Amino acid sequence: MSDAVVRYEKVSWTVDADVLAQVRSRVPRGQQSAYATKALRRQLERDGLAEMIGELVALNGPVDEDAVHSYVAQWQ
Repeated sequence: MSDAVVRYEKVSWTVDADVLAQVRSRVPRGQQSAYATKALRRQLERDGLAEMIGELVALNGPVDEDAVHSYVAQWQ
């Protein structure tokens, strides 16, 4: 079990009305902050992966598309 203390901070952001409407229709009141936190964490992970891919391309050159297609075919 982790002894880490989870800290929360209240924020005020502007969100597109259509996005907010969709969240409100799908996520029960009282769970919307957790939903937003999960979405933000997922986006941060994606951003980190994009940065890592950029670094790898800078070091090794562009991805060989034929090799990618070959690997995808092997996984199907």
